[in-house]
Amino acid sequence: MEDTNIYDVIIIGGGASGLFCAAAYGKKIKGLILEKSNFTGKKLLMSGGGQCNITHSGDIKEFVKHYGQSGKKIRSCLYKFNNQAVVDFFEAKGVPMLEREDGKIFPKSLDARDVLDVLRSCGGANGFTVKYKHSACKLHYLNDKYVIICDDLEENEQVKFEAYKVVFASGGCSYPSTGSDGSAFRVLEDLGIEIMKPKPSLVPIFVQEYPYSELSGISFSPALIKVRGIENCDDLLLTHTNFSGPAAINISRYVNTGDQLIINYFPGKSFEEIFTDFKQKVPKNSKQTINFLLEYLGTAIPKRFVEKICERIGIESSQKASSLTGKQLKRLAELFTKDTFSVSGTGGFNMAMATAGGVSLAEVNLKTMECKKYPGLFIIGEVLDVDGDTGGYNLQFACSSGYLAGNIT
Repeated sequence: MEDTNIYDVIIIGGGASGLFCAAAYGKKIKGLILEKSNFTGKKLLMSGGGQCNITHSGDIKEFVKHYGQSGKKIRSCLYKFNNQAVVDFFEAKGVPMLEREDGKIFPKSLDARDVLDVLRSCGGANGFTVKYKHSACKLHYLNDKYVIICDDLEENEQVKFEAYKVVFASGGCSYPSTGSDGSAFRVLEDLGIEIMKPKPSLVPIFVQEYPYSELSGISFSPALIKVRGIENCDDLLLTHTNFSGPAAINISRYVNTGDQLIINYFPGKSFEEIFTDFKQKVPKNSKQTINFLLEYLGTAIPKRFVEKICERIGIESSQKASSLTGKQLKRLAELFTKDTFSVSGTGGFNMAMATAGGVSLAEVNLKTMECKKYPGLFIIGEVLDVDGDTGGYNLQFACSSGYLAGNIT
């Protein structure tokens, strides 16, 4: 009698990369997805605010710079199944795509469930079933087959599965309530696979003596953020407690506690340019300081923010611009172009949209996603040391790596 627990392929993890691997698998097989939580695609349903920003438009060559230091390493993976291929895949399955002005691509319905439904149905058509509440805790390679020991979280017992091919798609540590709590890293470490220390990525940045609590909701489009010699120019959002928005969260992968964070809210000009302008234009200006600054800065800087900058320096907004001292003018130029803070930390994994760190890319053949040490073991998606910018880049990598793992014989 056939052992019902022996499969052609087992995918560990029912997130975006695992589901796409099953959905785009090159042939029909006897496959199994082991999912730790009670249903697949939890994080996918959260992506893009529930609208599922599946990828980004533009030349795939431009994607490389959106993955930090890992970008050049995963180039071949991205090129083999690029952003247009992702769009074509879903549109061929009856899910039309929509490109926004900012280049982000969503299902036209703006409903992540449409994407998830396609992935589930295509995976099923390719022969994959799902076992929920099953958490992989051990993986052994014996006699050209993999043995997976799972905790059955409902029956409170251990179950054994075997497969000729295993795809590790267990995710990172972000949003641990969805099941991707990092516990799977221990399974890979036991195999001698190098794990780069995971840290939260795509998170808000907290600073000491944050001055903008009452300005929550104000945004800048764009602002320039610098930290440790790295720059990012994008939209910046002020919240009650931290700096957020793409400018902050995209650079958060590089931020450590104690770092100096420098923000230019007016990136079209430098400190030197604005200070020079102020020295030339202020002495003969009889307007109130607030009106002079708003006229000079234009609509790029919100009035409430300008008032707060004046307050931080001790300038009355009704004070005449011509009465400002050279020291005050210099301080104004500094706060607009190089507002400097000491980082007190970043958001944790509960706030993180992605995980930096994970399986070292040196462990994987990035043209196939196969582990170099173990034939037939493929590692994909967020479990790898790859984290992209916000804007569809992480889901693109999930699709690209999932496709390769499902189409390499």
